[in-house]
Amino acid sequence: ITDLAAFTSIVLIVLHKKLDIRFKKLFGVTVMLTFSIIKIVTLHSLMFGTVFLLLLSVFVTLLFSKKMAYLSVAVNAVICLIFGIALYEGFPVNRLELMNDNIPDRWVLYAFNFIFSNLVMVAVILYIIRGFEKTILKSENLYQKLRLEIQEKINRENLLEDAVTHYKSLFIFNPLPMLIYDPQNLRMLHVNKSAVDCYGYSIKELLNMKITDLIRCNETVFRNKIRQDYVHQRDEHYCKNGNRIQVDINASNIRLNGTWVRLAIVRDITSEAEYITAIEQKNEKLREIAHLQSHVIRNPLSRIMGITELIQSDPVEGPELEELLFYLNHSAEELDIVVAQIVKQTEMEIRT
Repeated sequence: ITDLAAFTSIVLIVLHKKLDIRFKKLFGVTVMLTFSIIKIVTLHSLMFGTVFLLLLSVFVTLLFSKKMAYLSVAVNAVICLIFGIALYEGFPVNRLELMNDNIPDRWVLYAFNFIFSNLVMVAVILYIIRGFEKTILKSENLYQKLRLEIQEKINRENLLEDAVTHYKSLFIFNPLPMLIYDPQNLRMLHVNKSAVDCYGYSIKELLNMKITDLIRCNETVFRNKIRQDYVHQRDEHYCKNGNRIQVDINASNIRLNGTWVRLAIVRDITSEAEYITAIEQKNEKLREIAHLQSHVIRNPLSRIMGITELIQSDPVEGPELEELLFYLNHSAEELDIVVAQIVKQTEMEIRT
């Protein structure tokens, strides 16, 4: 009946959801303590009862703090002391038996060994628990560090992925033709869409070509042009249709997938070069016009001005006057021809 009552009460209290967990623990300890004392009395055996007291210390050590664990040992010592005093004073305790008739002396020796064993067991359990706690703490710290390292790795991978995406966007969608080639064998590795539009080759065709195929020169000559890590130069490239284009090139070494490659950024300056050539030709023609204005016109104009000044300063008559008028008319005709040439050249420049 005692066993059933203790078991039933513990089960009902533990399963009750509204009770506090600390109350459930204290209730369980109280029931076990009471149950142990009752068993000592009802079973007429101090040894059997102390087994329950030992289990009680283990239970308290596992569920409560270190202070409560040692307090349970002290409670067991007090219980042993009380029963020892009762035996020595001759109080009737339902004829308790230990292992022979000399109960008090044997009880003192047994109680001392029991308390010592109880104390050692509690200390060992606490030591094991502390070891578990340290292991768990180290595992938790290791888990935290591992989680931080994983998060940092994920962040680095995300940054790397963003950088790669940014690089691809800059490379693929760049409005300038970009060529990446192997500096050892000069074969194309990567090209962007602008290079396809500029040269007229497909991506597959360009990747099967060498950089020298666009320049149409031998490899030795080409390598002599790119000895430095960074090169800025102007050159002539050839398109698929055979057209020759003027290009401005910026080439430098970059690291891609763990190897050094060469990146060439090409700018088609054919239209710009043709425009500059046209401007230079116009400037040359304008210099010719200026020469006509400053030299060719000045000769007949100087003669006209000289003859006019001569007639005004000293009246001339007869054959001398006719001669001056002849030279005057000749100079005027010469001036008219020069002016006509200047007008014609000017009109031609305006049309072009």
